[in-house]
Amino acid sequence: MTARIQALGTALPGHVYKQADVVDGFFARLPGWDPAWAEVFAASGVERRASAVDIDAFYFRAGLPTTAARMQAFAPAARRLGAEAARRALDRAGPDAAGEVADLLAVSCTGYSGPGLDVHLAADLGLAPGVRRLAIGHMGCYAALPALRTAAALAAASGQRALVASVELCSLHLQPARSRQEVVSQSLFGDGAAAALVGPGGDGPEIIGTRTRTVAGSEMRMGWLVADDGFHMELSPRVPALVERGLAELVGDLLTPNGLTAADVAHWAVHPGGPEILDRVQRRLHLSEAQLARSREALADGGNRSSATVLFILEAMLGSGEVGPGQWLVGLAFGTGLTLEALLLRT
Repeated sequence: MTARIQALGTALPGHVYKQADVVDGFFARLPGWDPAWAEVFAASGVERRASAVDIDAFYFRAGLPTTAARMQAFAPAARRLGAEAARRALDRAGPDAAGEVADLLAVSCTGYSGPGLDVHLAADLGLAPGVRRLAIGHMGCYAALPALRTAAALAAASGQRALVASVELCSLHLQPARSRQEVVSQSLFGDGAAAALVGPGGDGPEIIGTRTRTVAGSEMRMGWLVADDGFHMELSPRVPALVERGLAELVGDLLTPNGLTAADVAHWAVHPGGPEILDRVQRRLHLSEAQLARSREALADGGNRSSATVLFILEAMLGSGEVGPGQWLVGLAFGTGLTLEALLLRT
């Protein structure tokens, strides 16, 4: 028995900022800001980004927040936003969908609480008291794909539905920029939540296969450092090249067992880790501008929402009707490790 993505739902928080306003309203007000760094924000591909907090109130009324303050903000905001996205997915699946969820997978790399997001979502969504829960933390931007892989395995084994909910509140971890390289990571990230209902049968795309590749010796190229003043992103300028280097083998391992090549895949949901990563993926896989249009749109209209981003892209692609019956779709995402993750779907 194979599993399908039966429904998707997304949600954005209410505070939406133009990229230029984030520069003027936050970064330029902090010590050490170099006005020349504004060009990095302008070249990021991000036009707007949403935030779970009012940036002025959260960061300036009482000074820069501690990790404790950021985590206190995370728990209720993640709970609200995650439930909103999940309810949209469940509503699209039908009136009894919540009662049929046997497994809940809650994904985030931007906050912690105990009880965790999984417990809160199960309660807020009215899931059964016996729902099996799994919290997936700190895998970074690729985490939604292993969550879908796990949900598919659970659904195939049990014959029941599994719900994936990804909530990332990156705006809770804004930091004063100390170098141009730090500015690169600070220019990209926004907040968002996305959910996917996975189960046997239905009309959604079938989950055919997945692959993972961790680039050897890349552990220090991308990651989070949890400090007393929040999470600090480590992002090496070599990350785009490392992603490009591992792509051919990753995609080949995904497609070859199914008798496919990249040319056979009409649709690509590529995580927009930044414009250079998208450019390198396009060049390496010989993709057209149209095949990356949804990824570039997601980056522009919300920024890199970490693990939730690829689900936003899938929702836009599948909801538009542009993916026809019998077509192949590949999801790609990249994150800490450095890890590359791939997902093969067939409509």
